[in-house]
Order: sequence, then C-alpha cells, then structure tokens
Amino acid sequence: MTGTAARPRIAGDREDAVLDGVLEALVEVGYDKLTFDLVAARVRAGKATLYRRWPTKADLVVAAVSQVKVCPDNDLDRLDTGSLRGDLEALTCGDAEATELLPSVMAAIVAAVHRDDDLRTQVEEQIIRPRYELLLAAFERAQQRGEIGPDADLALLASVIPAMAIRHSVELGTGPTTEHMRRVVEQVLLPACAATLPTPDPQQSATTTG
Repeated sequence: MTGTAARPRIAGDREDAVLDGVLEALVEVGYDKLTFDLVAARVRAGKATLYRRWPTKADLVVAAVSQVKVCPDNDLDRLDTGSLRGDLEALTCGDAEATELLPSVMAAIVAAVHRDDDLRTQVEEQIIRPRYELLLAAFERAQQRGEIGPDADLALLASVIPAMAIRHSVELGTGPTTEHMRRVVEQVLLPACAATLPTPDPQQSATTTG
C-alpha cells in the first residue's frame, strides 16, 4: 500500500456523541483537568481527529456547552409570538434534562473563564450573547407594540431572567424549572414592564369623557 486511508471527519450524530462525552467529562473533572487524551479515550476517537475538528480545548468545550439549549427553538422569527408574555414563555420553555445539566456544566468552567482569555471570549460570543440578544429582541418588539414604556431600560429588563436563573442555580445547585421561570415572568417581569408605561393624565381623561 502506498498510503493509509484518511480518517473520516467528525460530523452529524458522531459529533453529537463526542460533545456529549465532553460534557460528561467536563462535569466529572472540571475544565482544568479536561484533556484531549481523556476525551479521546472516553469517546473512542483519535486525538488527531479531535484536533482537526476543534483545534483548542476552548473550542471543544464551547462547542459542547453550546449544544445544551435550555430552549430548543432559539429561532428569532419563530420566537415572535405577538406578545411579550408569549415570547418570554417561549424563551424560558425549559427542557428538564438541559436545566438539570447546565448549572453543573457552567460550574465546571466558571473559574477557568476568569483565567483563560480564549475561553472567556468564546463563552461570551457563542453562549451568553446569543441568548441575551434573543431576550433583548423580545423586549424591543414589546416596546414597539406598546407593552413597555418608551423610556424603559430594555437592557436592564432583559437581564432579569439570566440573573434569576443564575441565582437559582448557585443557591440550589440545579437549574430553574419551567414553572419557576414562569413565576418570574408573571410576578416580576410583566409587572415591571407595565410600570414603565406612561401614567394617564387625569385631566385629559376627564376632558375626553366630559
């Protein structure tokens, strides 16, 4: 033989299986102890094959974490339900397996995020920002529909759901349930949005009805 056949690239279901193995190893050993050797042994793939697909450990880990979607329908057009309540329910729909796994995964990388510039940049750009932008877009649509006042701080309102989810995870060690996040929407966010609407002028109302 004049050469050896090239190993197939990781793709499709095989890629999903590899990334699932990365998540399992990440939760078990943490980011610092995670190595390509460990992952290769766990998922039964060649280390060189992994490197071809994910050149750095940060690439590999962020790809794995990105597939944990708390809401599986992160499509901007499909998330436009016509009301703020509907949009927020769609964005906090909650997948039981994902909400249980995500806090453990984030706990495994949070310390490294502060030390590893590459990891921090990728987490911000590929995980945090896309999810935040979906939320912010929902509040912008609500403001255009008149559900939120014109002077409301949309960035502040959009930060409530992530902040409450992190608080729940840190204090209880598990991701928030769909029911919990719906209570946040109903008891915190919707009243806060309503409070930003202009107060009707009593004199103008009296003139109109008089």
